[in-house]
Amino acid sequence: MKQRDLITMGKRVLVYCIGLFIMAMGVSFSGTADLGMSPVNSVPYVLSEIFTSLSMGTWIIIIFSVYILIQFILLGKDVQPAWILQLVCTAIFGYFTDFTNMLAARFLPDPGELALSVGAAYGVRLIYLLISMLLIALGILFYLTPDLISLPGEGIMQVISGKLNLPLQKVKMCFDITVSLIALAISLLYFREFHGIREGTVIAAFGVGKILGLYSPLKAKVRSFLDGGNAGPSAEEAEPV
Repeated sequence: MKQRDLITMGKRVLVYCIGLFIMAMGVSFSGTADLGMSPVNSVPYVLSEIFTSLSMGTWIIIIFSVYILIQFILLGKDVQPAWILQLVCTAIFGYFTDFTNMLAARFLPDPGELALSVGAAYGVRLIYLLISMLLIALGILFYLTPDLISLPGEGIMQVISGKLNLPLQKVKMCFDITVSLIALAISLLYFREFHGIREGTVIAAFGVGKILGLYSPLKAKVRSFLDGGNAGPSAEEAEPV
């Protein structure tokens, strides 16, 4: 591989990892807000709250690995060896989530422990949720632009979409509803209340995509960086998950 190609690949990996880290920060803000996780992270979050001996990052790795296994089963002989790299990306994202959760626990005040009225504390939670959405949308932009390996949540949707010949957006909606219901069922069985799935889940489901659209000018700059300042026409936007 030529030196220029190595530099380009290095840039893509760097931007990709930055995206994963920013998304992990968004997940940590969402967890501190305690208004509900995004669907794809809801099951790992609820399980980490029940089985506290394992961190949320560890549960992300476990659940996402199940998604990878399902992809391999569905694809059969059509599976591509490179798809196993999703395990590496999952491990990185899981580690980043644990790291940012540690930072959040140390430096981010818990709204429930502040000397505020119920309404004021809820306002702080909404601010955390907004910051979470801003970070997750920004992370998605950085993570998708290099066009490298998909995280398993996105990967399983793509496989199901291809196998059933269904629009990706429809599959995404069904997937989000399914994992949200699973997380909700686990939450109700253990906590006897909504835990991990709340109004913030719905707000983020619609809000992150809207915010991502506002970042469009930044995407052109990221592409320019990846292409060494010679960015070509923008490709069609990928669907965030």
